[in-house]
Amino acid sequence: MNDKPVLLFVDDEERIVRLLKMMFRNDYEVHTALSAREALAILETIPVDVIASDQRMPECTGIQLLAQVRERWPETVRILLTGYSDLVAIIGAVNEGEVYRFLNKPWNQGELRQVIAEAVETARSSRATRQNVVPIWQENTADPQFSIASQLLTIEGCESDRQEVVEMFTYDYRVHAARTMKEAIDIIVQEEIGVIVTNAEVDGVDMTEMLAEIARIDPAITVVVMTSAPQSDTIIKLINSGRIYRFAIQPLSPNLFRLAVNAAMREHHRRLADPRVVRMRMQRENGGNDAIYDSFVKSLSRFTEVS
Repeated sequence: MNDKPVLLFVDDEERIVRLLKMMFRNDYEVHTALSAREALAILETIPVDVIASDQRMPECTGIQLLAQVRERWPETVRILLTGYSDLVAIIGAVNEGEVYRFLNKPWNQGELRQVIAEAVETARSSRATRQNVVPIWQENTADPQFSIASQLLTIEGCESDRQEVVEMFTYDYRVHAARTMKEAIDIIVQEEIGVIVTNAEVDGVDMTEMLAEIARIDPAITVVVMTSAPQSDTIIKLINSGRIYRFAIQPLSPNLFRLAVNAAMREHHRRLADPRVVRMRMQRENGGNDAIYDSFVKSLSRFTEVS
Protein backbone atom coordinates (compact mmCIF):
# COMPACT_ATOMS: atom_id res chain seq x y z
CA MET A 1 0.00 0.00 0.00
CA ASN A 2 1.30 3.46 -0.91
CA ASP A 3 1.39 5.52 2.26
CA LYS A 4 2.90 8.62 0.67
CA PRO A 5 1.23 11.90 1.67
CA VAL A 6 -1.18 13.11 -1.00
CA LEU A 7 -0.84 16.56 -2.57
CA LEU A 8 -3.22 18.33 -4.95
CA PHE A 9 -2.03 21.35 -6.96
CA VAL A 10 -4.62 23.49 -8.73
CA ASP A 11 -3.77 26.08 -11.39
CA ASP A 12 -5.28 26.91 -14.76
CA GLU A 13 -1.77 27.10 -16.26
CA GLU A 14 -0.71 23.58 -17.19
CA ARG A 15 3.01 24.38 -17.14
CA ILE A 16 2.78 25.39 -13.48
CA VAL A 17 1.06 22.23 -12.24
CA ARG A 18 3.45 20.16 -14.36
CA LEU A 19 6.41 21.89 -12.69
CA LEU A 20 4.94 21.39 -9.22
CA LYS A 21 4.35 17.70 -9.92
CA MET A 22 7.98 17.28 -10.98
CA MET A 23 9.15 19.03 -7.79
CA PHE A 24 7.24 16.79 -5.39
CA ARG A 25 6.60 13.45 -7.14
CA ASN A 26 9.55 11.66 -5.52
CA ASP A 27 8.32 12.16 -1.96
CA TYR A 28 4.56 12.55 -2.37
CA GLU A 29 1.61 11.20 -4.32
CA VAL A 30 0.89 14.24 -6.47
CA HIS A 31 -2.37 15.05 -8.26
CA THR A 32 -3.00 18.12 -10.39
CA ALA A 33 -6.10 19.96 -11.61
CA LEU A 34 -6.56 22.79 -14.10
CA SER A 35 -9.79 24.04 -12.55
CA ALA A 36 -11.77 24.02 -9.32
CA ARG A 37 -14.20 21.54 -10.87
CA GLU A 38 -11.39 19.06 -11.57
CA ALA A 39 -10.00 19.57 -8.08
CA LEU A 40 -13.34 18.84 -6.40
CA ALA A 41 -13.72 15.68 -8.51
CA ILE A 42 -10.34 14.45 -7.25
CA LEU A 43 -11.17 15.31 -3.63
CA GLU A 44 -14.36 13.27 -3.89
CA THR A 45 -12.42 10.15 -4.82
CA ILE A 46 -9.26 10.21 -2.67
CA PRO A 47 -8.22 11.66 0.72
CA VAL A 48 -5.93 14.63 0.10
CA ASP A 49 -3.53 15.83 2.78
CA VAL A 50 -2.66 19.22 1.28
CA ILE A 51 -4.23 21.31 -1.48
CA ALA A 52 -2.35 24.27 -2.95
CA SER A 53 -4.44 26.45 -5.27
CA ASP A 54 -3.86 29.48 -7.43
CA GLN A 55 -6.15 32.42 -6.68
CA ARG A 56 -7.03 33.80 -10.12
CA MET A 57 -8.72 31.07 -12.12
CA PRO A 58 -11.72 31.21 -14.48
CA GLU A 59 -15.14 30.23 -13.11
CA CYS A 60 -13.97 29.87 -9.49
CA THR A 61 -11.27 31.68 -7.50
CA GLY A 62 -8.83 29.90 -5.26
CA ILE A 63 -10.55 31.32 -2.17
CA GLN A 64 -13.93 30.01 -3.30
CA LEU A 65 -12.39 26.59 -3.90
CA LEU A 66 -10.56 26.48 -0.58
CA ALA A 67 -13.71 27.58 1.26
CA GLN A 68 -15.52 24.55 -0.22
CA VAL A 69 -12.62 22.31 0.76
CA ARG A 70 -12.68 23.65 4.31
CA GLU A 71 -16.40 22.92 4.54
CA ARG A 72 -16.35 19.42 3.04
CA TRP A 73 -12.84 18.15 3.88
CA PRO A 74 -11.65 20.11 6.94
CA GLU A 75 -8.64 17.84 7.51
CA THR A 76 -7.16 18.84 4.14
CA VAL A 77 -4.69 21.65 4.78
CA ARG A 78 -5.15 24.59 2.42
CA ILE A 79 -2.44 26.76 0.81
CA LEU A 80 -3.00 29.72 -1.52
CA LEU A 81 -0.50 30.40 -4.33
CA THR A 82 -0.87 33.69 -6.14
CA GLY A 83 1.06 36.33 -8.00
CA TYR A 84 -1.23 39.13 -6.83
CA SER A 85 -1.46 40.94 -3.47
CA ASP A 86 -5.22 41.46 -3.62
CA LEU A 87 -6.34 42.71 -0.18
CA VAL A 88 -9.86 41.28 -0.49
CA ALA A 89 -8.45 37.91 -1.55
CA ILE A 90 -5.97 37.86 1.32
CA ILE A 91 -8.65 38.59 3.93
CA GLY A 92 -10.85 35.96 2.31
CA ALA A 93 -7.97 33.52 2.44
CA VAL A 94 -7.82 33.59 6.22
CA ASN A 95 -11.52 34.11 7.01
CA GLU A 96 -13.20 31.92 4.39
CA GLY A 97 -10.57 29.41 3.34
CA GLU A 98 -8.71 29.22 6.68
CA VAL A 99 -5.51 28.93 4.69
CA TYR A 100 -2.45 27.49 6.33
CA ARG A 101 -0.07 29.66 4.33
CA PHE A 102 -0.22 32.37 1.66
CA LEU A 103 2.64 32.04 -0.86
CA ASN A 104 3.47 34.47 -3.65
CA LYS A 105 4.52 33.53 -7.17
CA PRO A 106 7.22 33.07 -8.20
CA TRP A 107 7.83 30.93 -5.12
CA ASN A 108 11.11 30.04 -3.47
CA GLN A 109 11.55 26.28 -3.92
CA GLY A 110 13.12 25.74 -0.51
CA GLU A 111 10.36 27.68 1.24
CA LEU A 112 7.65 25.86 -0.71
CA ARG A 113 9.10 22.44 0.14
CA GLN A 114 9.27 23.36 3.82
CA VAL A 115 5.70 24.70 3.87
CA ILE A 116 4.39 21.58 2.14
CA ALA A 117 6.20 19.31 4.61
CA GLU A 118 4.81 21.22 7.60
CA ALA A 119 1.33 21.25 6.07
CA VAL A 120 1.41 17.47 5.56
CA GLU A 121 2.37 16.94 9.20
CA THR A 122 -0.45 19.23 10.28
CA ALA A 123 -2.96 17.47 8.05
CA ARG A 124 -2.14 13.99 9.31
CA SER A 125 -2.22 15.09 12.93
CA SER A 126 -5.51 16.94 12.35
CA ARG A 127 -7.10 13.88 10.74
CA ALA A 128 -6.14 11.69 13.69
CA THR A 129 -7.32 14.33 16.16
CA ARG A 130 -10.75 14.85 14.60
CA GLN A 131 -11.48 11.14 14.89
CA ASN A 132 -11.07 11.34 18.67
CA VAL A 133 -12.37 14.79 19.57
CA VAL A 134 -15.66 14.89 21.47
CA PRO A 135 -17.92 17.38 19.60
CA ILE A 136 -18.47 19.51 22.70
CA TRP A 137 -19.73 22.49 20.70
CA GLN A 138 -22.36 20.76 18.60
CA GLU A 139 -25.19 20.58 21.11
CA ASN A 140 -24.93 23.39 23.61
CA THR A 141 -22.46 26.19 23.01
CA ALA A 142 -23.73 28.00 26.08
CA ASP A 143 -22.80 25.18 28.50
CA PRO A 144 -21.32 27.07 31.49
CA GLN A 145 -18.73 24.36 32.03
CA PHE A 146 -17.04 25.26 28.76
CA SER A 147 -17.75 28.98 29.04
CA ILE A 148 -15.87 29.20 32.33
CA ALA A 149 -12.96 27.10 31.06
CA SER A 150 -12.68 29.08 27.83
CA GLN A 151 -10.57 32.16 28.45
CA LEU A 152 -10.18 35.06 26.05
CA LEU A 153 -7.49 37.74 26.10
CA THR A 154 -7.93 41.03 24.28
CA ILE A 155 -4.84 43.17 23.64
CA GLU A 156 -5.71 46.70 22.61
CA GLY A 157 -4.11 50.04 23.47
CA CYS A 158 -7.31 52.00 22.85
CA GLU A 159 -9.49 51.78 25.96
CA SER A 160 -12.81 52.12 24.13
CA ASP A 161 -11.92 49.38 21.61
CA ARG A 162 -10.64 47.16 24.41
CA GLN A 163 -13.86 47.65 26.38
CA GLU A 164 -15.95 46.89 23.29
CA VAL A 165 -14.42 43.43 23.03
CA VAL A 166 -14.74 42.81 26.77
CA GLU A 167 -18.43 43.73 26.79
CA MET A 168 -19.12 41.70 23.66
CA PHE A 169 -17.87 38.43 25.20
CA THR A 170 -18.14 38.86 28.95
CA TYR A 171 -21.16 36.52 29.16
CA ASP A 172 -19.60 33.86 26.92
CA TYR A 173 -16.07 33.50 28.23
CA ARG A 174 -13.79 34.54 31.02
CA VAL A 175 -12.31 37.68 29.46
CA HIS A 176 -8.95 39.27 30.28
CA ALA A 177 -7.85 42.66 28.94
CA ALA A 178 -4.33 43.98 28.37
CA ARG A 179 -3.34 47.50 27.37
CA THR A 180 0.32 46.68 26.61
CA MET A 181 2.39 43.68 25.50
CA LYS A 182 3.89 43.49 28.99
CA GLU A 183 0.43 43.07 30.52
CA ALA A 184 -0.47 40.53 27.83
CA ILE A 185 2.61 38.39 28.51
CA ASP A 186 1.83 38.32 32.25
CA ILE A 187 -1.72 37.13 31.57
CA ILE A 188 -0.66 34.48 29.04
CA VAL A 189 1.85 33.03 31.49
CA GLN A 190 -0.58 33.00 34.43
CA GLU A 191 -3.83 31.95 32.70
CA GLU A 192 -4.94 29.18 30.31
CA ILE A 193 -5.82 31.47 27.39
CA GLY A 194 -7.76 29.90 24.53
CA VAL A 195 -8.21 32.83 22.14
CA ILE A 196 -6.31 36.08 21.75
CA VAL A 197 -8.07 39.06 20.18
CA THR A 198 -5.52 41.73 19.38
CA ASN A 199 -4.95 44.79 17.31
CA ALA A 200 -2.41 44.30 14.50
CA GLU A 201 -0.30 46.96 16.19
CA VAL A 202 0.15 47.50 19.94
CA ASP A 203 2.42 50.10 21.52
CA GLY A 204 3.21 51.18 17.95
CA VAL A 205 4.75 47.75 17.23
CA ASP A 206 3.65 45.14 14.70
CA MET A 207 2.31 42.15 16.67
CA THR A 208 3.48 39.48 14.20
CA GLU A 209 6.65 38.51 16.06
CA MET A 210 4.89 38.20 19.39
CA LEU A 211 2.12 36.10 17.86
CA ALA A 212 4.71 33.86 16.19
CA GLU A 213 6.35 33.28 19.57
CA ILE A 214 2.98 32.49 21.18
CA ALA A 215 2.27 29.98 18.39
CA ARG A 216 5.62 28.34 19.03
CA ILE A 217 5.15 28.07 22.79
CA ASP A 218 1.44 27.17 22.80
CA PRO A 219 -0.01 26.24 19.38
CA ALA A 220 -3.40 25.54 20.99
CA ILE A 221 -4.02 29.29 21.28
CA THR A 222 -5.92 30.77 18.34
CA VAL A 223 -5.68 34.42 17.31
CA VAL A 224 -8.12 36.93 15.86
CA VAL A 225 -6.46 40.13 14.65
CA MET A 226 -8.30 43.41 14.08
CA THR A 227 -7.22 46.68 12.49
CA SER A 228 -8.75 49.83 11.07
CA ALA A 229 -6.05 50.12 8.37
CA PRO A 230 -5.56 46.75 6.67
CA GLN A 231 -2.51 46.34 4.42
CA SER A 232 -1.75 43.36 2.20
CA ASP A 233 1.84 42.83 3.34
CA THR A 234 0.88 43.02 7.01
CA ILE A 235 -1.91 40.47 6.68
CA ILE A 236 0.31 38.07 4.72
CA LYS A 237 2.90 38.27 7.51
CA LEU A 238 0.22 37.67 10.12
CA ILE A 239 -1.00 34.58 8.23
CA ASN A 240 2.40 33.08 7.47
CA SER A 241 4.38 34.03 10.57
CA GLY A 242 1.82 35.02 13.19
CA ARG A 243 -0.37 31.99 12.34
CA ILE A 244 -3.57 33.97 12.87
CA TYR A 245 -6.94 32.24 12.61
CA ARG A 246 -9.22 35.16 11.68
CA PHE A 247 -8.93 38.79 10.61
CA ALA A 248 -11.40 41.63 11.27
CA ILE A 249 -11.59 45.21 10.03
CA GLN A 250 -12.58 47.99 12.44
CA PRO A 251 -15.12 49.34 13.11
CA LEU A 252 -16.20 45.84 13.99
CA SER A 253 -19.39 44.24 12.76
CA PRO A 254 -20.65 42.69 16.03
CA ASN A 255 -22.38 39.69 14.44
CA LEU A 256 -19.49 38.79 12.13
CA PHE A 257 -16.94 39.39 14.86
CA ARG A 258 -18.77 37.13 17.30
CA LEU A 259 -18.84 34.40 14.66
CA ALA A 260 -15.09 34.80 14.12
CA VAL A 261 -14.21 34.63 17.80
CA ASN A 262 -16.55 31.72 18.50
CA ALA A 263 -15.01 29.83 15.56
CA ALA A 264 -11.57 30.55 17.00
CA MET A 265 -12.63 29.14 20.38
CA ARG A 266 -13.96 25.99 18.73
CA GLU A 267 -10.64 25.61 16.93
CA HIS A 268 -8.82 26.07 20.25
CA HIS A 269 -10.76 23.17 21.76
CA ARG A 270 -10.01 21.02 18.71
CA ARG A 271 -6.29 21.78 18.99
CA LEU A 272 -6.30 20.76 22.65
CA ALA A 273 -6.85 17.18 21.48
CA ASP A 274 -3.92 17.25 19.04
CA PRO A 275 -1.20 14.84 20.34
CA ARG A 276 1.53 17.29 19.27
CA VAL A 277 -0.06 20.06 21.31
CA VAL A 278 -0.50 17.75 24.31
CA ARG A 279 3.21 16.85 24.23
CA MET A 280 4.26 20.49 23.96
CA ARG A 281 2.00 21.50 26.84
CA MET A 282 3.39 18.71 29.03
CA GLN A 283 6.94 19.79 28.26
CA ARG A 284 6.01 23.39 29.00
CA GLU A 285 4.43 22.48 32.35
CA ASN A 286 7.47 20.42 33.33
CA GLY A 287 9.64 23.43 32.56
CA GLY A 288 7.63 25.69 34.86
CA ASN A 289 6.16 29.15 34.40
CA ASP A 290 9.52 30.85 34.90
CA ALA A 291 10.86 29.15 31.78
CA ILE A 292 7.82 30.28 29.79
CA TYR A 293 8.16 33.86 30.93
CA ASP A 294 11.91 33.90 30.27
CA SER A 295 11.27 32.61 26.75
CA PHE A 296 8.75 35.38 26.07
CA VAL A 297 11.05 38.04 27.49
CA LYS A 298 14.02 36.86 25.42
CA SER A 299 11.96 36.82 22.24
CA LEU A 300 10.32 40.19 22.78
CA SER A 301 13.31 42.09 24.14
CA ARG A 302 14.19 43.14 20.58
CA PHE A 303 11.29 45.55 20.39
CA THR A 304 9.83 46.08 23.84
CA GLU A 305 11.15 46.58 27.34
CA VAL A 306 9.93 43.89 29.73
CA SER A 307 11.13 44.01 33.29
